[in-house]
Amino acid sequence: MDQPRPDVGEAFPDHPGTSECGFLALLRPPEGGDSVIRLRVVFDDGAKVDLATLTSVAEGEGTINPDLRWSSVADDERESEKVLHGKNGWLFLREDSNNIVGQQTGVVKLGSEGRAKWRRTLEDRIAASEQLGVTWVCLVVPDKESVYPEHLPESILPADQRPVHEFLEVAEGLSAPVVYGLDWLEPAKARADLYATTDTHWNYRGAYITYRALCDQLADQGVDFDLIEEDRLRWIDLEFEGDLGSKVLPKPIMGRTVRCEVAGSESQLTFDNDVQNHGWVKRFEKPSGGRACVVFGESFSYHLLPFLKETFERLVFVHTSMFIPKIVERERADVVLSLPLERFLVRPPDDEDAFAKLRETVVRKGAQFPWG
Repeated sequence: MDQPRPDVGEAFPDHPGTSECGFLALLRPPEGGDSVIRLRVVFDDGAKVDLATLTSVAEGEGTINPDLRWSSVADDERESEKVLHGKNGWLFLREDSNNIVGQQTGVVKLGSEGRAKWRRTLEDRIAASEQLGVTWVCLVVPDKESVYPEHLPESILPADQRPVHEFLEVAEGLSAPVVYGLDWLEPAKARADLYATTDTHWNYRGAYITYRALCDQLADQGVDFDLIEEDRLRWIDLEFEGDLGSKVLPKPIMGRTVRCEVAGSESQLTFDNDVQNHGWVKRFEKPSGGRACVVFGESFSYHLLPFLKETFERLVFVHTSMFIPKIVERERADVVLSLPLERFLVRPPDDEDAFAKLRETVVRKGAQFPWG
């Protein structure tokens, strides 16, 4: 019990405790074949309410329910191999599709082809933002390994030049509005943990520091906004498994993280297509109306939403690595934020037909696409 549920907290901001109202349980069928598990809530007074009934077929036994698949021992072992055990209980990612360890050690490079693709992409995004008349800022979210190299195993020797530095050089050559979050996170890490020890993602404190950096960039470009000062924040220290600790065998490892609640929230969630990962769209609005911001980003962006939704009168988040002018235009945005993750830079996104590609992804996942 008491698992973090920031989405519930955002939906019900006036109800204390909703941000930690979740539960976590690992359910496995007793044997192969069809399995049915009934979930029931038992209250303090003994009352019982059925919550859900889960039905699945174990892998290798006929048709698999695509919405619920039991993992095998081999699957668990493969996932466990993705966890790199660092110093002082810190866990890191390895064996991923972007070869993050190879990036950190300088083995993987962006190369001339990758640099050329990013040059074309940034040129197109600069032109699109100018044509749309919006303020665009691209902030690269640093990998956990870049912020905390001192916690990596002795066998991992970080390189001075990584793919992110190649990307930043390309951006500088174009005078693109690109910044690297490491410049703000590195000086701040001595005061408190900025990333979860058992998760790849930053915590809300790390996100808030980056939020202030984004605000500085927007202020430098003449954008007026409602800054969320730290005296409005309540920090909540928690322990959880995280996306790395949950993969450890034979028993998951618990680690440190921190959540955050913003006092005096005015923004309301007005749309959520509830898509997992790519294609997720959320819209927050204040009754007063006014300045609008569109955010294109990955999972690290989630921790920024509690701050950004109170900063603008309308905030639209789209889980995508693409820049989609048609969405910016339809949302009448004043500000556009691109938030790529450092380790994903080795795969430059293709913005061509981005609107159609995003719509196809959302429809394929059976969700609502808000722009028709």
